Amino acid sequence: MFVNSNLHQFVLFYKNITPEQRKYITEKSHFYKCLSLKNKRIFEHRVANFINEHNFYGNGIKVTLEMKTLIAAMAITLTFGMHRYLFSKINTIIIYPKSYYSTILEQYHIGETNPKLHLVVFSWIDFLDGIKNGDDNLNLAIHEFSHALHFSFLKEESFSAINFKNNFNKILRYLKEPENKQKLIDTNYLRSYAFENKYEFLAVLIEHFFETPAIFKQKLPEIFILVQKMLNIDILKIYSKKV
Repeated sequence: MFVNSNLHQFVLFYKNITPEQRKYITEKSHFYKCLSLKNKRIFEHRVANFINEHNFYGNGIKVTLEMKTLIAAMAITLTFGMHRYLFSKINTIIIYPKSYYSTILEQYHIGETNPKLHLVVFSWIDFLDGIKNGDDNLNLAIHEFSHALHFSFLKEESFSAINFKNNFNKILRYLKEPENKQKLIDTNYLRSYAFENKYEFLAVLIEHFFETPAIFKQKLPEIFILVQKMLNIDILKIYSKKV
């Protein structure tokens, strides 16, 4: 399930989650349900670590164990193939009940990532919509955590960071060729927001990778392979498991 086994972390002493937390993840995470028992154990360990290493604050909403667990689970889904699975630029998660007015960006948002303030912000209703609809290529959690990962890795030189940056740069170089860029446009696979800038492009690519990987591979095989290497996850092999 891993493209490069050297990027995955060996766990000696596992941290545990509660049966209640396991129920939340099982009900809401298709990725987790497709993992082997061994990898579910690693996933749970990482979820526990993520929760311990981050501050969670609610604005107009009470933060619950379910919120912490599902947010952590989505973050760990993104980085499960990596040795460096926590985000060095993020230490705080802020949750709003619905779309909110961002005083930083001066407009209404459903989510944002701010590496300078070390935080990720979610509208809870939109977070849940993103994980409920598993094949619409709109996953707020994956989108914002992709930004968080990108910003965290920009100045890191860990094995995971170098692998991530190298493969993303290969995607950008591939798309500098006019025929490759046109092929991407002609597929009409990515939503228009992907073409705002390279950060949004990456986040949208990763949303598609987790939500509709078979279609991604069919329409854009060269880019799919590079995203797979970038995240070190053989997503089609994982999803092939019957649950």
